[in-house]
Amino acid sequence: MANHEDRFVRESVHLLLAFKRKKFGNKCNECIRTVIKDYELDLHLLEEKCKKLGGIWRIHHTVNARDTEKARIWLIHKLIDNPEFAGCIDSLWRTALLQQECKIENKFLFDIDTANYDKLIKAINLIPMELRESRIETPNGHHIIAKAFDSRKICKLDYVTLIRDGYYFIKQIGEKNV
Repeated sequence: MANHEDRFVRESVHLLLAFKRKKFGNKCNECIRTVIKDYELDLHLLEEKCKKLGGIWRIHHTVNARDTEKARIWLIHKLIDNPEFAGCIDSLWRTALLQQECKIENKFLFDIDTANYDKLIKAINLIPMELRESRIETPNGHHIIAKAFDSRKICKLDYVTLIRDGYYFIKQIGEKNV
């Protein structure tokens, strides 16, 4: 970015994460993290990077926004305590953002690992309708995003995992070996 270009100061941001994991048949676990500035462009660039690197990648999006002010303070303290990290500020910045959930949003992610339609409906019906925000199909079931609520009943289901500050599935890049 040139010095004369406008910079937008944001109180919070979201991130895209691409995971390459051993359980997908890859040789090692890897993660690429991208701060979202322009969603379509950033997603396209991340997809192309994953394709170029090869293997099976799953791209996710943060459920809750990240507080940039808290991340800035965390980063400054980290650099004061560890000046040897000065060469990897970009990586530390993304780490700082992932650790600083924004309290403006407080959404839950329910990971429902079942292909059984009746079980899916049972889980969805335990989430109050007015608190449901979205349902995303995943390779192993569904992700349901909802505003925070007393989730003890739904969490008793053995195929549902509550993730208080997680990442929802966007897409998979690469194919599984058959």
